[in-house]
Amino acid sequence: MKKLFFLLSLLVLTGAFIGCKCSSDILATYDNVKITRGQFKEWLQDKQFSVDAILKSKKQQKDKLEMMAIENIAIEEAKTENLIETEKYKFLEDMAFESILLKHLYDKQIKDKADFKEPAYHIKQILLRVRDFKIVNNKRVNLSGAELEKVYVDTENRANEIIEKLKNGEKFEELAKLYSDDFSKKNGGDIGYVVKDMLPPEVAAAIEQNKPGIVEKPIKTQQGIHIVQLIDTEELTKKNIYKIIKDEMQAKRLEQLMLRKASNDYIARLMNAPDVQFNEKNCKSKNPNDVIFKVGDSSFTVADLEKRISYFQHKGSPLSKSTLDDAKRIDIAKNAFKVALLKREAIKENLQKDDSLQREVTKRKNMLFAKEYMDYIAERGISLTPKEIRDEYEKYKDARFTTFVNQKGKQIKQIMPFEKVRDQIETMLYRKKRAENLAKWKRDMLHIHKFTIHENELEGK
Repeated sequence: MKKLFFLLSLLVLTGAFIGCKCSSDILATYDNVKITRGQFKEWLQDKQFSVDAILKSKKQQKDKLEMMAIENIAIEEAKTENLIETEKYKFLEDMAFESILLKHLYDKQIKDKADFKEPAYHIKQILLRVRDFKIVNNKRVNLSGAELEKVYVDTENRANEIIEKLKNGEKFEELAKLYSDDFSKKNGGDIGYVVKDMLPPEVAAAIEQNKPGIVEKPIKTQQGIHIVQLIDTEELTKKNIYKIIKDEMQAKRLEQLMLRKASNDYIARLMNAPDVQFNEKNCKSKNPNDVIFKVGDSSFTVADLEKRISYFQHKGSPLSKSTLDDAKRIDIAKNAFKVALLKREAIKENLQKDDSLQREVTKRKNMLFAKEYMDYIAERGISLTPKEIRDEYEKYKDARFTTFVNQKGKQIKQIMPFEKVRDQIETMLYRKKRAENLAKWKRDMLHIHKFTIHENELEGK
């Protein structure tokens, strides 16, 4: 009997070991590299994929294992071609360091320390939307001032009629579903808790002066006319937000908004430091030596701005075909200014010495390196001739490059002129060739490096 019990126990234990999915199990190999289950799960988490969902599907695991291997191969190829010694890759390495450093600073100074007290309003609304245009002969035409004012007056009259119905006992929820042009109509007009910054200024001003109940007069905004009911007001803090607001998604959204305000206040304080200055007019300068901003002893010049812009100018990107206007240049410079301020604070806190930060930086850097190298591969050798573009137009002009025009009350299909769609065709063909380049390179790399998946180790179906 004891012997039988021992044998049964042994079988159970053996079965447990056989069925065990260990982190050291090898899921895939290429060259002399092994991808273990633990490494794969960590990579999925770093990519913010849904690990549980992927582990239910063998097909998804195969796709993601290929992706993981390709990223690693791309990094090695970039090293082989000495690309990681170029200025672009040095810039990407700095970007990786800065982004993780600032994330840790945000966690420490904002997420952990920042507190907030903010009134939040639980409201319902009926929005009667007012559009500042009309359609004439299938074209959008802006309303004149007088026309727009008349539309507002008519809409306000409708709103007053609805308010009278509410006063006579009709339910807000039913009237919202019947009349509102807002997404909240399906919830009877209930938009939950909102803070002042989430509302049009006119609505915020009206409910701040109102007790719970219907705001007696319609509220005019750029969107249209609002009929608002204030349910209640609560003061939100970091400690009570999830207790007061039961909808977790809504609570999280409000918390993020409050933390963003705290973050903006923190940056504003850094901008007021005595050894900091920002010269906006130099963003428009052509002199490479002109200083745009200073943070302590470090300076950021027009040449630095041009270099920063060039690093983001890939073929096919929105930045590639035209010179940036002054507003966009100023935005890029201001972003660099904020990064410089925050980076200085993070270094003051010695955050760069944290071991976990260094590991995150390495992962982030490798991700950027892999993407950059694959962009380089995708764009390598692409050329488009005027003939190719014209041939694409002639082949598909009846199917793809058409519009409809109104002629004597009828919608008539019309082929668009070649010159009007030439850039569109060029972009489309470029992207197609780019995708084909990259797909071929991936197939070749997996073959050359003998990429193999151990299917018996995969989970799910």
